[in-house]
Amino acid sequence: MSHPITMGERIWCPSCKDYVQLIRIQRAAKLADVNRRTIYRYIEDNKVYAVKVVGKTYRVCCSCLLKQNTDD
Repeated sequence: MSHPITMGERIWCPSCKDYVQLIRIQRAAKLADVNRRTIYRYIEDNKVYAVKVVGKTYRVCCSCLLKQNTDD
């Protein structure tokens, strides 16, 4: 796993091809109005870009999440 490219507080998302904000799983689930398990499924299926930060903790690309949520 390569290290993410940062620009200030934003991270380069290879899916969106832009610098984006990463959010916690709990906030992502609330924003998309889905269960936390659904967010983990999106990550497993590579439907959203995510960065593993500590142990089992992830941060999810907000832009990918919003795109995914509108595609469903």
